[in-house]
Amino acid sequence: MSLPELRNLTDRLSKHAVLPNLIPNLALRRAERTTGYEALMYEPMIYFVLQGEKQLSIGRKTLTYGAAHFLILSVDVPVNARVLQASNEKPFLGIEIRLSPDLAREGALEILPALPVEADPAFAVGSLSGATVDVLTRLTALMDTPADAAHLAPLYTRELLYRIGQGPQGHLLRDALRIGGQTVQVQRAIDWIKANFREKISIDRLADIAGMGVTTFHRRFKSVTNLSPGAYHKMVRLHEARRLLLDARTVLKRCLCGWL
Repeated sequence: MSLPELRNLTDRLSKHAVLPNLIPNLALRRAERTTGYEALMYEPMIYFVLQGEKQLSIGRKTLTYGAAHFLILSVDVPVNARVLQASNEKPFLGIEIRLSPDLAREGALEILPALPVEADPAFAVGSLSGATVDVLTRLTALMDTPADAAHLAPLYTRELLYRIGQGPQGHLLRDALRIGGQTVQVQRAIDWIKANFREKISIDRLADIAGMGVTTFHRRFKSVTNLSPGAYHKMVRLHEARRLLLDARTVLKRCLCGWL
């Protein structure tokens, strides 16, 4: 199967306002116009771009990725993201696979590459191979055949993990599925920051949560997230404030519509 086939399939399916949740951890993405930067909290995932182009800013690092490429993230990271190429005639099209820990049960982990000794950045951009396009097409096509999805989706998901795992970004997949490594230690500190974002952070406490010395923790946290622990904490607080503001605007709009 080819990239144009996958693109046409995704284009057709993503036109539906609501899609049934037939395939766990899979979501279709569509945009018919370019956007400005939007502050978001990205969780571990693989984001395949089939048409158009997207840009991501993580700390001082900027990643641009377009058709036939994918982004992989192995930890929770606050980002600024925007769609660079999209139109009504040629919309931005993407497929997102959320890398939840339960995917470890889908298998294929025994063939993933060993983790690096030092913690690498938790994000990377890769190129779609023909084999990956093939399995991703078969997985996405299951939205057309609900009766098959329950039986075949786990098999195709396992094959997809295998294909990504065999590439240069395979160690990030192992990180995302929490199979050992220093990134897992950093994720423990990230989980604490997100759960306690209203509190002042203590590097000593975060290092203890991660099971590292303070100097080692600070260096590896920044290596993984491209942010210092303090900058990460600040961005999480800004993201939460923005979310609360958007929620308040939504409630107000509903109240005004009801009153009118």
